[in-house]
Amino acid sequence: MTFSRKLLPFILLSLVHLIGLFMENSTIDMVTKPLLMPSLLFYFLTTTQKSPLNTYISIALVFSFLGDTLLMFVEQNDLFFLTGLIGFLIAHLVYIIINMSAKSVYEKGLKPQWQDIFFVLFGLVMFSIIKGGLGEMYFPALVYTVIICLMAITARKRWKKSDSESFWLVMIGASFFVVSDSLLAINKFVGEFTMSGPAIMITYLVAQFLLVEGYKKFIEKL
Repeated sequence: MTFSRKLLPFILLSLVHLIGLFMENSTIDMVTKPLLMPSLLFYFLTTTQKSPLNTYISIALVFSFLGDTLLMFVEQNDLFFLTGLIGFLIAHLVYIIINMSAKSVYEKGLKPQWQDIFFVLFGLVMFSIIKGGLGEMYFPALVYTVIICLMAITARKRWKKSDSESFWLVMIGASFFVVSDSLLAINKFVGEFTMSGPAIMITYLVAQFLLVEGYKKFIEKL
């Protein structure tokens, strides 16, 4: 994997943001968080050849940016959590479309496979853990759990339908996204845990970068 200087804004902003979280400095958090996905989008757009997938990846990052920004104001009003959730829900739906499109061989529909059971079981276990604290968020959280697991399943379905490097980058990225969202859900609906902020954001930033890098590798070989 070659390093591009155009990735530096994302790396530096991520490091500063994480330092702010470790220091519990809300000012650093508020300043850097809205810039994370735009900087990753800048890296993607300036280093990737044009393809039909570029628009979809850009849309996913824009809605991720909206989710990041809206979740910053959760303490002021719980409605921001729901709207932030919707932002990420749309981002995951777009990632599903990308996963089903970013293949070298066309495969119609979502044919069930036995390997899907891992993410199905994970989703069931995770939802059973958080459901007691959901209240009015029960249905939105259920829908979100289904979609995030479906995103990971579609990432896995790229196996042998894209090159190995692209597959593993996207697969690992999708898995980190599942972990990040699970940590966020546990922290929100079960109980806050030590270093939850850094843990959620580290896994989230790794997830988004690996997804983008994986799709970049696929596009480069079109």
